[in-house]
Amino acid sequence: MEDKVLKIDSDDNMFKINYLDPQKVKLFRHGDVLRCTIENDRTCLRVVPMRSFPISIRDGYISLRDIKGNELGIIKDPKELDRDSRNLLEEEISKRYFTPVVRKIISIRDKMGIVEWDIETDRGKRKFITRSIHRSIEETSTGFMVKDMEGNRYEIRNPSELDPSSAGILASKI
Repeated sequence: MEDKVLKIDSDDNMFKINYLDPQKVKLFRHGDVLRCTIENDRTCLRVVPMRSFPISIRDGYISLRDIKGNELGIIKDPKELDRDSRNLLEEEISKRYFTPVVRKIISIRDKMGIVEWDIETDRGKRKFITRSIHRSIEETSTGFMVKDMEGNRYEIRNPSELDPSSAGILASKI
C-alpha cells in the first residue's frame, strides 16, 4: 500500500489527511514511552495514538500524534500493522480510552436535571453523576455510551442482554 494524502477543499480551509502505510509504521517502547518510526520518513520519540472516531469507529482510523498534538498521519486499519506494533497500539489505546462495560444498573435517579447512576461494571461497582439523561447518553452501533460529568465513559453493550431489572431501569429513563 502506498502512502496517500487526501486533500479536501472546504470554503477557505484546506484539510490534509495523511494516511500512513501500516507496513512502513513501526511502534516500539523506550521505558514507558511509545515511539514510532515511519520508514523513509521520520522517527517520533513520543507518539500518542488517538481514535479519530472514538464512538462510531473504535477499531480503525487511528491518528498518530507527536507530544505537541501534531498529527503524523492516520492508520486506517491497525490490523495491518506488524504484530508487535499492533499489540503496542492496542495497549496504548486501551489505556487512553479506558471504558468500563456496564453489567448491571442498580439505580438511575434524576434530581432536578442531575442524574445519579449506581452501576456494576466489568471493573467493579461505580457511582457517578451526569447531566440530563439525553445529554449524557449517546447511541452507538452496539448499544450506548454514557459520559459522566468528569468526562469518564461507560459502555452499555447490547442493552437487551442486561438482566431484566437493569433493562427496565434503562428503558424507563431513555
